[in-house]
Amino acid sequence: MVDWTDDRIAALSDQDLKNLLANAERKSVTDIIEKCQSELEKRNAAKPRKASKPRSELKEFEHEMSAQLAEIGKEMAGKYDLSEETAKAKSEGVKGFKAHRLLDSKGYAKLGGMQRDGSVAMERYISYRRGDSTAYLGVFLLKDAPAEDHEFHVIAPKAFLPDGKPVAQIRPSATDKQKQPADSGLSFKDLPSAAAAFDGALAKMTA
Repeated sequence: MVDWTDDRIAALSDQDLKNLLANAERKSVTDIIEKCQSELEKRNAAKPRKASKPRSELKEFEHEMSAQLAEIGKEMAGKYDLSEETAKAKSEGVKGFKAHRLLDSKGYAKLGGMQRDGSVAMERYISYRRGDSTAYLGVFLLKDAPAEDHEFHVIAPKAFLPDGKPVAQIRPSATDKQKQPADSGLSFKDLPSAAAAFDGALAKMTA
């Protein structure tokens, strides 16, 4: 019978070490099992860990925009009652009503359907729904466009958005389903102006 000393086990290749461990486990040889596991742990600890890939400039920008939109969402939630419970209570009788979560599960802006299906480079947004009405604020970047070409879109019913245009005008690349024909929209180059329009739409919606 082989005397499996620590040195002898340390000299084995990774595969031979795993084979020895499997055999020892099959035969319930506790001391060899412990020595093999200890050696495997040492080897795993010594292996260089894969460094996570740094975010691209566009992904970094998207992350920053998601955080900024989320901050506006939290500010609006402090100003108006945007709870799901109130939305449901105020939407009684609206067929198929589903309350919108203002932010995603991690507390950032939500991932838009146009980014999800790859038709645009970026669509991150926050939104609130009550009854048949939805107020939306998001950052929008066309596919293959430089980050500086991004726009901020506010989408809401025409009654809540003075000077609103058909969504098809601010998103000409959108499909019919994505254009949300029942709503109107405004496009901005700066977030504070877009946030002010979103604030105005929420004020009317929650009045």
